[in-house]
Amino acid sequence: MTPAARLIRVRLHERTSNAGLTCRRCGISRPTLRKWWRRYLAQGLDGLHDRSRRPRRSPARKVGPGEEKIIVSLRRRRKLGS
Repeated sequence: MTPAARLIRVRLHERTSNAGLTCRRCGISRPTLRKWWRRYLAQGLDGLHDRSRRPRRSPARKVGPGEEKIIVSLRRRRKLGS
């Protein structure tokens, strides 16, 4: 959905002050409307643009770059994993 379409829904919510009505008319969920509303209040129109869902960091990474290099060299040397 475009930021302009999100803005229409946010402005409808502003006019009606009724989240349930806005969500029914627009076919969106209340959590989605709440998210857009908060972003709009905090950042204006820029807050309604799509955001990346990519994690900023990966704390569960089990193999570091050094270990990965060792594993790859062992696989090549021993001809493991094709």
